[in-house]
Amino acid sequence: MALIHHRPTRPLLAVATISTLCLGLAACGGSDSSLTVTPGTSTSSSTSAAPTPDPSTSSTSPSSESPTSSSESSSSSAATTAYKAGQCLDNTIDWGTASCDQPHKLEVISVVKTSKDADDIVKRGVLRTWSCNNALAGYLGSPSSGFARILAQPVPASTDPNAAHQIVCAAAVTKPDDSGYEEISYRLKNRIKDKGYTNYRICTSDRPSKTDSPHIVPCTQAHKAETIGGYVIGKADGKYPGSKTVDKRALAKCVPLAKTYLGGARGDVIASANSTGKSGWQRGTTMTACFVEATKGTFTKPLKGMKNKPLSAYK
Repeated sequence: MALIHHRPTRPLLAVATISTLCLGLAACGGSDSSLTVTPGTSTSSSTSAAPTPDPSTSSTSPSSESPTSSSESSSSSAATTAYKAGQCLDNTIDWGTASCDQPHKLEVISVVKTSKDADDIVKRGVLRTWSCNNALAGYLGSPSSGFARILAQPVPASTDPNAAHQIVCAAAVTKPDDSGYEEISYRLKNRIKDKGYTNYRICTSDRPSKTDSPHIVPCTQAHKAETIGGYVIGKADGKYPGSKTVDKRALAKCVPLAKTYLGGARGDVIASANSTGKSGWQRGTTMTACFVEATKGTFTKPLKGMKNKPLSAYK
């Protein structure tokens, strides 16, 4: 999940898996008691906090959906698939269907019926990315779960014979070390609603309020911050409203979420946000990731419900 100014559908992974993990997140942070923004160290559109692409998938940019793209080649079975929400898909190579109780990597979360911008590859790419990001939280059953190890991405247009009239969105679970997609044997529908967010949180060895590119690490390792959720905070129009507006929107969402997550406000653990930058918005990733971060020290256990307990209890 390489957080880099938005991946195709989330932090911009290093040129995400199928151009769906792009969340070019630019950092901003504030204490639980204010909306003060701490700018990131840079505004570049490449960071290291969004999940990295599945090794089995070639990298593509969100706007390149040409049927001739080698990364979007598909098997004849995938090309004739009538996609519908709830279907499970075996991988990101042939995108064939699989039984959801058997090992697989993706699950269809939405089929958005629209022909808007079907004749414009760039605009259609923006709409595809935004639509799938926007569908994820509802499918997972939690309005604040737009940023977690469960991420959304469009199914390549070349695998869908109805691509001019619909957008097929899928979700996958990234590995804790950000090395690709996990093989799972369960359904993602209402997964966060039923199982909770903490099992799918993302942890970073850096403070998101201090860098645009926080480094993702497994949550079993010592880390300085963990995600508590995320939101789509913009429209699918490719227009970036500016960093001040984005930061204000992000912290307006993340500060109250952090208070709920922690069980109160405190000074040594604060709310912060890492939001998509201009290049991400231009690709359709208009997201913010919400974090709680330790101002000093590290932790290994989830901080959910810590209230007034010392941070040392979470080593």
